[in-house]
Amino acid sequence: MADKKMIDAMWDDSAVDVSTEVNFIWSIANKLRGTYQSDKYKDVIIPMVIIRRFECALAPTKQKVVEQFKANPNYPAKAMYRISGFQFYNTSEFDLAELVNDADHLAANFKAYLQSFSPNVQEIIVSAEKGLDFYKQIDKMDKNNRLLSVVKAFSELDLNPRTIDNVKMGYIFEDLIRRFSENAEAGDHYTGRDIIKLMVNILLAEGCDDIFDDGKVITVLDQACGTGGMLSTSYNFIKRYNPTADVRLFGQELNPESYAICLAEMMIKGQNAENICYQDTMKKTVLREQRCVLLLRTLHSVHRGVVKMQQKV
Repeated sequence: MADKKMIDAMWDDSAVDVSTEVNFIWSIANKLRGTYQSDKYKDVIIPMVIIRRFECALAPTKQKVVEQFKANPNYPAKAMYRISGFQFYNTSEFDLAELVNDADHLAANFKAYLQSFSPNVQEIIVSAEKGLDFYKQIDKMDKNNRLLSVVKAFSELDLNPRTIDNVKMGYIFEDLIRRFSENAEAGDHYTGRDIIKLMVNILLAEGCDDIFDDGKVITVLDQACGTGGMLSTSYNFIKRYNPTADVRLFGQELNPESYAICLAEMMIKGQNAENICYQDTMKKTVLREQRCVLLLRTLHSVHRGVVKMQQKV
C-alpha cells in the first residue's frame, strides 16, 4: 500500500463569493413584483437560471449543432451529444439575446426555443409531471408585460460552467432558494460544502484504498440529493486523488426545484441523466440495485442538527 496516496482532509478551502451573481439575479426577480408574490418568484427564476446555464454551456458548439440539424433533422441524439460536447443540445437558431429582438412574438419564439432542446432538457424545464412546467410562467409573464424584461436581463447573465463551476453554482442556488424560502428549515435544500467534505472524508476514511486503482469504476448514491452538492463534491474529491477513476453519480430527490437543479448540473458534468430520479426515497428506492457509496438521509439530518446548534450558540 506504500504507493497509495493518503486522503488529505483539508482541500480547496478558498472562500466562494457569489454575491455579484446572486444580487444580479435577485434584481431580475424584482421585475416580477406585482404579477407574482415574492414566494413565487422561484417559479420563474429557477427555470430561467437553468435555461441560461444550459445556454452558456452550449454556446461554443451551438452553431455546429444547428448546422447538423439543418442538414439532417433525424440525426441521432447520442451522435448530436458528441457535437455539442454535453449529454444535451439545442437545435434552434435562437438564444435569449436573439429572442428579445422580436418582442411581438417573444412568447411563441421562447416556447419554440425550449422545444428545440434535447428531450432530457425539456423534461426538466417544461414537463408538468416531473419538471418545472415553465410554459405556464411564459404565458403569465407575457400576459402581464414581464416577459421581455426578464428574458433580456437573463441574456446578460454569465453562467458559463467554464468560469462558474458546479460548487459555485451550488452556492448560487443555495442563496437564491434561501431567499425564496425564508421559512424553510436550514439545510432543507442544500448542504454546506464544509459539511459535505467532512462526510465524504468519513465515508472514504477506511476500507476504500481501491478507489486509487487505475480506471476504477466508482459509484456514488445520494438518496436525498437536493441540488447535487454532495454528488459534485464527492466527484471532485475522488477525481482529485485519482484522475483516472470513472465516477458515476446517482441520486433521488423529491423537491421539484431541487431535482431540476441537480439534474441540470449532473448533465453539465457529463453524468447520465437517467441516474438522477424524481422520487421520494422514503416511499421507494428506484436505485436499489446500484452498489454505491451511500450518502444517507440521516447525514442530512446530522447537518441540520449541526446548523441548529450553531444558530443557538
